[in-house]
Amino acid sequence: MPTPVVGPESRTRDPRRIDAGADPFADALRAAIRAKGLSLERIQHKLRARGVAVSIAALSYWQSGRRRPERPDSLTAVSHLEEILDVGAGGLSSLLGPPRPRGKARPRSRVSGPEGWVGENDYATIAELLADVDTSTDQDLTRLSLRDQVELAMDGSTRRVRSRQVLRAERSGVDRVLLGYDTRLPGDPLPVIGTLRSCRLGRVSADPRNGLMVAELLLDRPLRRGERTAVEYELIHVAPHHPTFDNTHSRRFRHPVREYVLEVRYDSRCRPVRCEQFTTGLTGGEPTDVRETPVDTWGYAYAVALDFGPGVVGLRWEWA
Repeated sequence: MPTPVVGPESRTRDPRRIDAGADPFADALRAAIRAKGLSLERIQHKLRARGVAVSIAALSYWQSGRRRPERPDSLTAVSHLEEILDVGAGGLSSLLGPPRPRGKARPRSRVSGPEGWVGENDYATIAELLADVDTSTDQDLTRLSLRDQVELAMDGSTRRVRSRQVLRAERSGVDRVLLGYDTRLPGDPLPVIGTLRSCRLGRVSADPRNGLMVAELLLDRPLRRGERTAVEYELIHVAPHHPTFDNTHSRRFRHPVREYVLEVRYDSRCRPVRCEQFTTGLTGGEPTDVRETPVDTWGYAYAVALDFGPGVVGLRWEWA
């Protein structure tokens, strides 16, 4: 099934694709992986067979240039990668150069890597998708306010989601926002991405079979440190290809957010008999902070979270 995402650089996932970068080690590693046609999961398996343990997240960081292998055990893994990828001794390690300065540590309240995007079963897939986009500035944005407006069709399926984010740059040069989407239910189609304000669609990396997508929303210009901006976009499910009749909508927060508002609008011909707000951790588990949420006479239900994250916030409902 062709992916339904559209935009200037939209495409389905191809883990062999290379985008030119400024890190020769990352560029060479991506090129070698492309030439061998191996997935990160397969590379991890080959390393494990040699007694070398490297996570999918680490491999993803190395090939994206976000991190470099510097510890002794990581450098040992690189020498094995050179053999697995047939690049010759020193073909990768010679490109590492001196260790990068560590600088100030990131706040521990932020979650990076694939574990922040999806559940554990999808780590390998999302790691490959993230390698196809620029994640270098993702943690340099503070989420001040987010609002999701969800519109349901008369059969209870999702028609569209309109989102607005107010963001602040924590360093100069931030020029994009990352968007992730998980259909939750196998077989559901991915939405079309429409940009509405202060951004345009960049690279889109999608895996329709697993219902996962990552996209770049490119800002009008790079932000200065401390500068604020607001972006708006929508996820459109083109009829008749709405997602499966469902009873939940939620958002994952990998980083803290000051304010989040989720608004679900039910069709007048399909109203729930009960609606609840809930939260969970990023790794799942039983919902916490469950509270009943009324559906007003106009067909709207709301969930609100203040100073929240990392974690998941959502609404769930019961149909008659």
